[in-house]
Amino acid sequence: MKPLRRIPLGIALAALAVMLFPSAARAALSSEKWFVIVIGDIPVGYIHDTPSRKAGPAGDILAYASDMRLVLNRLGNKIEMRFLTVSEETSDGRLLRETYEMKASLTTTRTETVVKDGYLEFRSETGGKTYDRTIPYTGTLLGQEGIRLLSLAKLRKPGDAVEFQTFSPEIEAVARGTRSFLSSETIPINGTPLPTIKVEETLESAGVKSTGWLDENHEVVRQDMPTPFGPGVFVLADRAAALRAVEGAELPAEIFERSIVRANIRIPQARALESLRVRLAARDADVAWPDFKSPDMTVLSRDGASLTLELRRRRPPEPARFPVAETDALREFLRPNAYVESDLPDVRKLAREVIGGERDLFKAALKLRRWVADNMTFDLGIASAPSSEIFTNRRGTCLGYATLLATLARAAGIPSRVVIGYAYVLGMFGGHAWTEVRVGEEWIPIDAALPSDGPADAGRIALGASSFEEGSGSLGAGLGLQLLGRVDIKIMGYTAAGGRSVVVPDKAVPYSLDGDAYANPWLGVALGKPPGFTLTGTDSVWPSAVVAVLEGAGGVRAELEEQYSAPWKDGAAAAADVFKRLKIAAAPKKRTHGRLPGFLAATPDRAALVVLDGAEAWVLVVEGPGAPALLDKLASGLTIGPR
Repeated sequence: MKPLRRIPLGIALAALAVMLFPSAARAALSSEKWFVIVIGDIPVGYIHDTPSRKAGPAGDILAYASDMRLVLNRLGNKIEMRFLTVSEETSDGRLLRETYEMKASLTTTRTETVVKDGYLEFRSETGGKTYDRTIPYTGTLLGQEGIRLLSLAKLRKPGDAVEFQTFSPEIEAVARGTRSFLSSETIPINGTPLPTIKVEETLESAGVKSTGWLDENHEVVRQDMPTPFGPGVFVLADRAAALRAVEGAELPAEIFERSIVRANIRIPQARALESLRVRLAARDADVAWPDFKSPDMTVLSRDGASLTLELRRRRPPEPARFPVAETDALREFLRPNAYVESDLPDVRKLAREVIGGERDLFKAALKLRRWVADNMTFDLGIASAPSSEIFTNRRGTCLGYATLLATLARAAGIPSRVVIGYAYVLGMFGGHAWTEVRVGEEWIPIDAALPSDGPADAGRIALGASSFEEGSGSLGAGLGLQLLGRVDIKIMGYTAAGGRSVVVPDKAVPYSLDGDAYANPWLGVALGKPPGFTLTGTDSVWPSAVVAVLEGAGGVRAELEEQYSAPWKDGAAAAADVFKRLKIAAAPKKRTHGRLPGFLAATPDRAALVVLDGAEAWVLVVEGPGAPALLDKLASGLTIGPR
């Protein structure tokens, strides 16, 4: 059974969901094997393992090629990923070499690792460039055959356990693991009962337990582990079944729902949030809490099943100069690598142009953040890509935004890294990625996908950070990422912009329906319901921005949306973005709504009012016959007041 690995399969959620998965166990030398990958009872891919043997200078060399392919349809976007690992080891199981290729976008990245005496030698290739480095190690590194032989010799009865040291190419790191004999079980494999031993395995670098079933030769026939979308299963199959699995399937809505966490209330002006207090409750009994060591997060209380966190927004840092001198501590955050290609001439040129004459480090980083936010297009169909591809195509999920911003920062001599975790957005907490830049002795978060005015808002829980020196899979190392899709999050209180503190009662309701009106006390909005209309939807969450839906006769439909506006955009520009998305070509007109500025645009069958309240844009849109007149009527019953 191959040790647990962490392979990025995609990061979604408008910002959002990070889905990380392990490679399955690979076969011993006896024969090729096919595995079907299943998520939530739906086949989504395969693994094809092919062993071989060749002569080496000191004896036979065992080689294993493992080809992993996944095809997912996520919210209408097809994601196709391929991972190829080829390892070589001695006949007694000592690792010699490992090559790892990943294609989770248009670009393939390749890393070759050679085991030397006391150190590992890496060469990474992407976009025609190579990046070399070495890391030391002590002891013996076992390959998959070495771990199999160790298990065969030591795991004889329930309670037996073995420890081993191996290499994980996804995070380019040495990893220590433990495998324990749990029980003997007979399970169905390809319709036939098969006697197996059930084992549990943990790698210290991953923090997630994997359960496996091994045949009499200790070759894997099944492996299970949790994912953000529910249980992930690798099971031995025939070639035909494996190939059918890559036809791709639409994961049911309830599986995607598992990867996000609905908030108990909606937070107003979320991108300006100063502090947030949340309660995290584990959905699964085996969740282990990370330390949450960060100046932005404090653990207020903890028990076995839950903990309370206080999250704080960082204050703007003191002025600092750049480029920053390279030290041992900062080297990996200033140098280019296969994912953060900050040495590309065009990237460096753009960074200089965007920054211009600015000499303050953080102000320069905010200029780069604005450029990324204004020039990137969100694309759920891209799982993970190096910055050269992102820079050229300017498309990606939040991970692409964060990677490109980190790349531009390094190109300017600003230390940077990418962080992933949970972020609050439009009524839910979802997996998200953002950037941090080093200012003096502090890491300051900035976010190009969910931009704030200055440092990133407090509505985020950091679970992992990486320079990408060890590859994109390094974001999946550690305990933090196991929380994705495995916790519930309850808002207990927050501090809004300006210092106003709000305590959220334990049994707070997210909204109320009072007669003919929808009212959300947390957002400070209310919408009246005209006679003959029905309230058919309330408080959708990302990717929908809809807060309330009204439907009337003749196909007339009205929606109230909550949207975030980039802090540097004036009212006209923010409204123009909305009208463009709604495909309303009519010239907008200014229209004050109470104390707030607004803009109106209408055609005979579609009309929209955009009301701007700080960094929030409230959009009332009506579709159907007589849309302009109905919009006027609904607008008169729309209240946007103080929170």
